Amino acid sequence: MRRVGCLVAVAIAIAVIFSVLGFASPETSRVVIFLPPETAMGAEFVQLIAVFDEQGVDYDVVAAEKGPYLFWEDSGEGGKASPDLPRGYEWTIRKTFDDIDMADYDVLIIGPAFAHSFWVGDSLPKAEAFLQQAYDEGMPIGGVSFGAVFLIGHGYLDGRTTARPPFYRGVVSPEAHMAGFLSTFDVIYGTECIYVDYGVGGVSTIITANYRCVTGFAERIISEFLTED
Repeated sequence: MRRVGCLVAVAIAIAVIFSVLGFASPETSRVVIFLPPETAMGAEFVQLIAVFDEQGVDYDVVAAEKGPYLFWEDSGEGGKASPDLPRGYEWTIRKTFDDIDMADYDVLIIGPAFAHSFWVGDSLPKAEAFLQQAYDEGMPIGGVSFGAVFLIGHGYLDGRTTARPPFYRGVVSPEAHMAGFLSTFDVIYGTECIYVDYGVGGVSTIITANYRCVTGFAERIISEFLTED
């Protein structure tokens, strides 16, 4: 019994030392992904989180309501518009915008959605407030497809550079994407599928990508913001 007691004491001592030295398991999620109330692109979302799962990145997916999420491919519009696309994407939302604290995260991502997706309802001002908080605190921010356009439309990329259009899967050409919409913003549209704008003066680094580079976008998030030297 004395030997067992000594082993327990040693184990406790080691755990305390590791905690003090910063080796304890992290208690917070490092990435938070905001989705509109419904009709995110299931195919793009799966690509995004697959990279995080493979690399062991902690993340929370946040939307307006808890429960099963309706992806665009499984919506009425998606089924009619693109009946040949894979369907049956499943994800359960476990946190809403009332459940999170931005202090728990290192990176904010506005996630992918279809070109016809709209963000309406009570969750929009909450998401906007968290986005502004992240920007004010200099947190790295990412936007892929719908997320990139969301950041552009909210002015966070005014005078800055984004990835190459088109951002949405449902837009057939860069020219169509620019006409009458993206061309109205004071944004420099780059030629790369993924672009990191580091900004100046301590503002948030913003990384954007179009729908063709979701996997590369997630990998760049990890290499830029979540990998310790």
